[in-house]
Amino acid sequence: MKKRSLRAVLASGFITFTASTVGPVSINFAYSLEEIKAEKVITIAVPFGPKSSVPDPRARQNGWLSNKAGVSETLVGLDYKMEMFPRLAENYRNISPTQWEFTLRENVKFHDGSPLTASIVKDSFSKLNDKDHTAFNPRLTKLLDIKTITLKDDRTLVFETNKPNSAFIWSLTEPTASVIKEGSDKLPIVGTGPFVFVSAETEKNYHTKAFDEYWGGKPKLDGIVFDAIPDASVAALALKAGNVDLVTNYSEPDFAALENDNQGQRFSGATTRLFFYQVRTADGPLASKDLRQAISLGLDRDLIVEAALAGVGGDPAHSIFPGSMKSWINEGLKSPYDTKQALEILDKAGITDTNNDGIREIDGDNIVLKLRSYEGRLALKPTLEVTQALLSKLGLEVEISMGEFQANNDALKLGEIQMHLQAWGTAPQGDPDYFPSTLLDSEAGYNFSGYKNPELDALLEEGRGEFDYAKRKVIYDKIQEIIADDLPLIPVFHKSQVSVGNGKVKGYKIHPAETYLASTELDIEG
Repeated sequence: MKKRSLRAVLASGFITFTASTVGPVSINFAYSLEEIKAEKVITIAVPFGPKSSVPDPRARQNGWLSNKAGVSETLVGLDYKMEMFPRLAENYRNISPTQWEFTLRENVKFHDGSPLTASIVKDSFSKLNDKDHTAFNPRLTKLLDIKTITLKDDRTLVFETNKPNSAFIWSLTEPTASVIKEGSDKLPIVGTGPFVFVSAETEKNYHTKAFDEYWGGKPKLDGIVFDAIPDASVAALALKAGNVDLVTNYSEPDFAALENDNQGQRFSGATTRLFFYQVRTADGPLASKDLRQAISLGLDRDLIVEAALAGVGGDPAHSIFPGSMKSWINEGLKSPYDTKQALEILDKAGITDTNNDGIREIDGDNIVLKLRSYEGRLALKPTLEVTQALLSKLGLEVEISMGEFQANNDALKLGEIQMHLQAWGTAPQGDPDYFPSTLLDSEAGYNFSGYKNPELDALLEEGRGEFDYAKRKVIYDKIQEIIADDLPLIPVFHKSQVSVGNGKVKGYKIHPAETYLASTELDIEG
């Protein structure tokens, strides 16, 4: 397979691709080869591709890819210490419990050459709640909870929330909170980043070109190509064959082999990504808290880390937050491996094997747990397999399978499966509210567990309304305690990211939130 370059793709100025839902689509972006000048292009293998042919950065998970690609930007950013920094906003301040004032950076241009203004920022955020717009994002809308946006002048605006929301400023760092101007046929996605969107093919690739008028300086690269290769071993072969220059999510066993031989251009970094089981608590066998607790005790997390990550990137999870999040982790929590205690809990709860067939029962029915995960992260499948073996020691029958992420969520919501193994960044915004509010709040869109806990709901609301750090810490410590005791989700391990380049990649760093990649400094030797 010959390596594809941005020059080759764009030479004719006419791009044809296939969108999964609407059939073949052709868009004429009218870019000439002279305009592109794509002499220095880096091709990067990523596990997931765009969700559509014109993926609005404000919708679904599009913002993560767009932010990594350097196309879209947010008002506020997160640095490599997970601390906020001014991005498109030159400065910002909390002027009341419900009001936040932002002053925009001067001399910022959109990719169509027009200036960044407060009115465009307001228009961009207004689209989040428009069901008929490609930016529609009910999840982010709920997190931001914006009541009004008031313009003070061309560079100043005030966001007012419906309730006091201390997580608001952190939520603005999320990639889907991008500031995007309405596009055109020639330029369908108009951002402000160092790279301009050129084209995308659903679940396959994403192309950009450099934006020479970027407010942060001209990029060193002429363009970036993201290739979606879900299978990490296939991505490694593509790197070896010269079809890609960098694999962001490299196979852990292969990375371990490179480390042992001191070979390859290796990158590694701790992240906030948590591998966890979302558990169907509303009905079925795992409505039993005793059974959930026994399952958690039956997981040898050290063994899973060794088996799934080859010892090169991960730590057993005792809380939803990793140890690196010193500001928010409840360090008093532990997730021990204790088969004896697990068996005692089951016996005491009457979850026993009455017919001696080797499978424990609830109300006379054998317990059959259906566990599912998805492709795209190499460690998911072996984690499922080790879990199956470990839980069989407790007298539980476990069926495992791989599916599509959203289909798995739908199956969990319907009670067709009992546990969905997932990998999420628990603090992509640097704040502790995002993860529990998104998954465990009774009204949360991603609460496929059917979990309802009024005490947790009240604490989450209290945490969002509290602005004093010390008081918030007490609240989120309690939230972590409830999760660890009630187990509507079962943390397994926190993961580091390992990446491998072709020896020519420069200026690449792994961000703890995994939301940044492209920059003006990213480069590749000729």
